[in-house]
Amino acid sequence: MTAPATHTRPQKPARVLRQLARPPVRGLLTLAFLARTAAAVLPITLLLALAQSHGYARAALVGGGYTVVLAFCAPLRGRILDRYGAHRMLTVMGAATALLLALVACSVEFRWPWWTTLPLVIAATLSSPPLNAALRSSWRHLVTDEAQLKAVHSADSVLEEAGFVLAPLTAGAAITLVGPRHAYETAAAAFVTITALYLAAARRHHLGTTHSRPAATPARSARRWLGPLATPGTTTILLPLLVMGCVFGGTSVLVPAYTQHQHATALLGPLLAAISTGGVIGGILYATIDWKAGLRRKYQLLTLGFTLPTTLLFLARPLWLLATLLLLAGLFVTPLFINAFLLIDATATDNTRIEANTWVGASTDITGGIMAVIIGALAQQHRWDTALLALTCCAAVGAAGAVLPPARHTAKPLTEPAEVTVPGEPAALPARPPEARMGDASKPGAAPATPAEPRP
Repeated sequence: MTAPATHTRPQKPARVLRQLARPPVRGLLTLAFLARTAAAVLPITLLLALAQSHGYARAALVGGGYTVVLAFCAPLRGRILDRYGAHRMLTVMGAATALLLALVACSVEFRWPWWTTLPLVIAATLSSPPLNAALRSSWRHLVTDEAQLKAVHSADSVLEEAGFVLAPLTAGAAITLVGPRHAYETAAAAFVTITALYLAAARRHHLGTTHSRPAATPARSARRWLGPLATPGTTTILLPLLVMGCVFGGTSVLVPAYTQHQHATALLGPLLAAISTGGVIGGILYATIDWKAGLRRKYQLLTLGFTLPTTLLFLARPLWLLATLLLLAGLFVTPLFINAFLLIDATATDNTRIEANTWVGASTDITGGIMAVIIGALAQQHRWDTALLALTCCAAVGAAGAVLPPARHTAKPLTEPAEVTVPGEPAALPARPPEARMGDASKPGAAPATPAEPRP
């Protein structure tokens, strides 16, 4: 029998917004926004800096190669924090990243061979502390009820997309003013500075400290290498993100190369920002509209909304049409991410929570890195129609998956999550059975997921 959902009294939007403006939520959201923006500037400036010296095919190979490696290893970084503690590992990883980024900047400035830059970039990204995953895994312990939980996840995702709007505009302006090489060096310095402040805040607010480490059991040990992927329903959450990653990775290379081919470099920033501009608009609308459908049903419809405009990319040789389609698809990006994080929060156990959150970004990066390499090779040969058709085919696969009947899942944690109250922080939200949290996602007739879906 499915446990009845616990109904919470809806809060007024103004009251929830005031909660977002209070410490520590306000400061953490600000630092996360700045860190993500600086991080998003790095690959754009690196791509153009390397393309200036080595051509787009090799630049895309570096960018796509380290993205794929990072994607596969990002859950490993989350697992390290889950198992060995966030405080110590975040500091060690942050120091290593600062050193390695300095070496990457040297390789760009002195134009070292591209094959020497690639391992440095991979090492820098592998050592980068998963602060965003640690933050998202800790929101439940930094707010007091489910309405605020959805509000902070919505605000977090909207601000992330806003950063992806600001990042290409900033990168485009920096490249125009100082050139690709100096633009990358400036972005790397800014990223290291902001990361240091973020690490200090993470230590102060105990980010990533979400559980007491449970004793190992034979069943848990047998599935330990799978981590959160062993939890029923997790893989279906990640499938739409793989499709989004194809579009993100492909357009991240196609847009700079195509705008330069069209002698429209001034449009580089606006075109790269088109998806994220739509994401900001869509995220705000989603956070303010009371949509009664269940989380998984919403996820299916939002996936369809994202893939339908991108199935028309094969027509997008005119830049205005390319921008329009990316903007329309972007309207569904932030709502998809919000739903993904809420579904992860509802299905993950505390002993895998950080790692589970890293899989959301890793899923998009895996296919994004692969597609970036493919589109880079096509762009090098100016095969624009083939590149756009490849993106269309990826979107068509996602659309087909969205209309298939969803698999039915009953989320069952591998271990019983433990509650922890961190001194100086609000009490954690009470742990509930996954059937009560997932509600309508589990089976027909289940109680609606009211606690996870109140109006913010």
